[in-house]
Amino acid sequence: MVGLPPRAPLPAGAVPDLDELCLRTALRLGSPVALVTLVDEEGQALPGAYGLAEPWSSERWTPLTHSFCQHVVTSGEPFVVANAHDDPLVAKNLAILDLGVIAYAGVPLTDPDGQIVGALCAIDHKPRLWSDENVQELRTLSDEVAHRLGLLIKEA
Repeated sequence: MVGLPPRAPLPAGAVPDLDELCLRTALRLGSPVALVTLVDEEGQALPGAYGLAEPWSSERWTPLTHSFCQHVVTSGEPFVVANAHDDPLVAKNLAILDLGVIAYAGVPLTDPDGQIVGALCAIDHKPRLWSDENVQELRTLSDEVAHRLGLLIKEA
């Protein structure tokens, strides 16, 4: 298990290319929500989002109390939850009530140095079994997201 980075490499705010990748992620996995998150010790920035309700869609940030993605970052592994109410790691996470996160599948995102900085995730508002193919699809898409993040970090 690794700790959370002290600060996300990019500020919160919408990045159109990442929003488009989230749309593709949601369509490919048949999920109502997909996010690109950058997680640090204070919270998570959401530079890419599809299907996220307000005020989160405009704010593009949540505290860690609303983050499932932090578990992807700290473990360095995919994190898959079929029903958040039944998972002791996240059953009390405020994203369940405030964002409607019930089913979650997320994979690590790395920066150009190979450090895990966030996650690409798909979310459903009802219980759902995620297949190995779903997780593999997330991994494939995360490579594209990581490439785009690398370009953004170089531009910053």
